[in-house]
Amino acid sequence: MNRIYIGVTAAATAAFLIGCDTHKLLEVEAPNSVPVAVFDTPANAVLMANSVIGDFDCAHGSWVIAEGLISDELADATLTAAAWPLDRRDANTQTNGTYGTGGCTSTSTPGVYTPLSTARWEADQALTKLAKWTDAEVPTRQSLIAQMNIYSGFSYAELGMAMCQAAFDLGPAVDQKAMFALAEKRFTDGIAAAQASVNTAMLNAAYVGRARARLYLGNLTGAAADATLVPKGFVLNIVTDALNSRRFNRVYNATSQSGSLTVEKLSLTLNTEAGEKDPRAAVTQTTQKAADSQSIVYVPTKYGTGATPNNTVGDAIPMPIARYEEAQLIVAEAQGGAAAVTIINALRAAQSLKPYTGATDATSIKNLIIDERRRALFVEGFRNYDIQRFSLPFNPAVGTTYPRAGGTYGNTVCLPLPDIERVNNPNVGT
Repeated sequence: MNRIYIGVTAAATAAFLIGCDTHKLLEVEAPNSVPVAVFDTPANAVLMANSVIGDFDCAHGSWVIAEGLISDELADATLTAAAWPLDRRDANTQTNGTYGTGGCTSTSTPGVYTPLSTARWEADQALTKLAKWTDAEVPTRQSLIAQMNIYSGFSYAELGMAMCQAAFDLGPAVDQKAMFALAEKRFTDGIAAAQASVNTAMLNAAYVGRARARLYLGNLTGAAADATLVPKGFVLNIVTDALNSRRFNRVYNATSQSGSLTVEKLSLTLNTEAGEKDPRAAVTQTTQKAADSQSIVYVPTKYGTGATPNNTVGDAIPMPIARYEEAQLIVAEAQGGAAAVTIINALRAAQSLKPYTGATDATSIKNLIIDERRRALFVEGFRNYDIQRFSLPFNPAVGTTYPRAGGTYGNTVCLPLPDIERVNNPNVGT
């Protein structure tokens, strides 16, 4: 099914998406500016759902970059200061930063709060409309309900991984656990709708998503039960397109294309405990200079070698939202012990890596899982929340001089509620 993406901003969704005056352009309306009332028509239900998916996909890429900067998977390589608070890990002291106000298409100032909040709001509004329509009006209604629940769930989950607090629909601020609980509810509803519509792809995505939410909520039994249902080879990717900036592979574009980012030095060589180079965390040095004319640009190999400057084909490389490997690592974490080693060794065998043969006490297995997640899920948005939930040491340490622009590294692991929410929402306080 072809998808048509219509960008919607949080400010515009209240009443109308303002289009430009086109009467002098042969009466042709801008294709990405339509009245919101269009989505009040059941005949446009698929268009509405595809708009949500398009906005989530764009937000996801921006979220991955921001989380990569905070967790020192990625490093800033520009001469501007906008992204330094993320790279320097002191964004928690700057609530007016671009993480709150930025959009999803910038390679140097990635937005998190507004893009994900927009996608979340749209998905929930779509669910409200779909609930009012009938299967006769929308033949694919159950499948669309599954999609909208699942993309809403991923929006809530990613906000929970990135934000210390968030607020929804002018409500009070909620913490990370509450966001994961909201995500779990959406995934549960998505599972029911996906089963009813026999939408296997969305069903598997919902199992991964709910397993993730349950893991973060401490429900290990429930997380493992969901994750074991995900079949080998499953992956849900964002839809990428080298000809549409909103659908670029944001990591590739920010590194190989624009040179705004590179891979952080400490993440250039992420080997197994046996010293083997792990292809899942491999990087490739490009031949072009970074935006600052000094840094060497490295690209995560999973997102393209980047060996040829301005190779726009890389902008269309898929980026995963949820996949089998994450599900297996959730099972490993939930079960621990010999079961975890068996799972990790199977994942390694698929990459022609040696099996783990080290100690099997609880602490050693926990460290094994943490390290395996770092390499297997490299630059997919997970490392920063892993640092927070496992209370991992910061590297570089807090207080270390930040080499790019002075100041020192901070202790940001989650982003505070941004000023843009506090100014516009009377129910969160000042």
